[in-house]
Amino acid sequence: MTPFQKCITPITKRMAEDMLLRNMSVRTIDSYTYHVDRFAKHFGKQPEDLGPEQIREFQLWMIQVNKSSWSQFNQAVCGLRFLYSITLSRPWVVQSVPYGKRPKSLPTVLGQEEVNRLIACVDHSWQLYSRRRC
Repeated sequence: MTPFQKCITPITKRMAEDMLLRNMSVRTIDSYTYHVDRFAKHFGKQPEDLGPEQIREFQLWMIQVNKSSWSQFNQAVCGLRFLYSITLSRPWVVQSVPYGKRPKSLPTVLGQEEVNRLIACVDHSWQLYSRRRC
């Protein structure tokens, strides 16, 4: 039995049914319902009683306190967007729920000594062979 099939709250059950109607995968349903349930437990209230300010606070908590990965953060955003736009039909909240962006890291640049060692490792015998054939 998957976690969404053990849903206790009526809103989470309704959300899972809405996702089933849209032919979403079981793993997606599990993930979205998990994050919505976690959101509700964080505030100790039902999601329909919470608004944009609580969503913002939950997102800050996920980043600053829980140190969630960006993929977890975005799964929570997707789950909350689905809940408020489809299940609860509240588009005003969906527009204000931002996705997280994974920070970009700069590529590693080799130093001159490292480049020289890399070039030294290359077999140059193929150059000699190609010159003899010309």
